[in-house]
Amino acid sequence: MEFQETCGMLIKQLHDAVGRKLNNSLRESGLTNVQLGTLIALEHAVNRRLRMKDLEKIFQVSQPTIVGIVDRLKEKELVRTLRDPQDRRVRLVELTEDGLLKARHEHDVLVETESDMLGSLSETEQRELLRMLRTLRDNFCTHECQPEPSQSSA
Repeated sequence: MEFQETCGMLIKQLHDAVGRKLNNSLRESGLTNVQLGTLIALEHAVNRRLRMKDLEKIFQVSQPTIVGIVDRLKEKELVRTLRDPQDRRVRLVELTEDGLLKARHEHDVLVETESDMLGSLSETEQRELLRMLRTLRDNFCTHECQPEPSQSSA
């Protein structure tokens, strides 16, 4: 029986390689790729805050894992947590001014890594790859990969 590469295996290998490159590039900043991703997700959120549950869905990690990520970002004073004034059971994560500056400063590392990964593809191929990956995600993940719209405007 001949060995055959699968899409899942190739996606996993690419994910791991990108994660290693990002983590190595971010080492000096004291951030990991997931921490930077969290800062960037918050930067683009309404009022620069998201529910913990939203972060769990975005990064497809468990509640204890996202708590650890957020706790480390809190120690660095890049985020703060607060209770949703409309539902005190809900914990919100909010980007601090220092977190915003760090996200913007380190964003170039993310762009450079993406450019390295996609550099051998034409712009048309890059757009097509992105379209296909979104289709796969949407078909496979359905609702669990996407955060729900935030109900909190506070």
